[in-house]
Amino acid sequence: MKQYNLFFRHDIKRALSEKGFILGIALLMAVFINCLHQYVRTDGSMSTWEIIIDAMALSGFGPFAAVFPALGYSSQFAQEYNSGYLKMITSRMSWKQYGRIRILSVGLSGGLIMAVPFSVLMVYAYAVGTHEVPEFIKGTVMEWYLENYGSGYVLGFRVLLGFLFGVMFSLISLAFAVWSANRYVAMIAPFILYEALWALLPLKVMFLNPIYMVRGDDLGSYPLSAGMELIYIIIAVVAIWLGMKRRAGQE
Repeated sequence: MKQYNLFFRHDIKRALSEKGFILGIALLMAVFINCLHQYVRTDGSMSTWEIIIDAMALSGFGPFAAVFPALGYSSQFAQEYNSGYLKMITSRMSWKQYGRIRILSVGLSGGLIMAVPFSVLMVYAYAVGTHEVPEFIKGTVMEWYLENYGSGYVLGFRVLLGFLFGVMFSLISLAFAVWSANRYVAMIAPFILYEALWALLPLKVMFLNPIYMVRGDDLGSYPLSAGMELIYIIIAVVAIWLGMKRRAGQE
């Protein structure tokens, strides 16, 4: 158990210090900062909610959202498998113990890649924007949440949706890494899947489309968006588990 705990702490530390983790946060921050610089006025003429919506919509973030979580720790499995380092790890613990640790470390890495820039954006928007509800969001789900639960709920839930989205696509990336043992597949395939679902899923089942989950407003329900993200996370975990079991049988 002591060795398991040591490896868990070491794996979390590695996940949060990888170049890909830092790069993912930096790139997403750059996307938001560029948009804020171009479109946001800080003279008190824009509301917090207008700033957030503009940053999400005008930055072009949506179509590429799946790229950032996949830059983190998920492709590390392919390197460990191909180098033989995985054999050394599983000689000291079971593949199930390793799998649990890696799922947690990868999920945390991907979640924070999204949640950190989202948190900075929410704090900035609340600090420089006015807090009244602008005309263009009246009658929308955001206005309903603001009136019934307050601004803290809306800001916090948006960060949560970003975090869960990051967990979801980092674990999808890990699933591709486990099944393909190829780091490039692990980094590129989640984006292709994301774009394919966006292009192929009809609007009548838009609740299945990940691009509509990250902001919450698109599905008309923040809890529904979070619930769908959790369902995809569970599916990804099952795929990872089956893949690792297959890899363990080949050792």
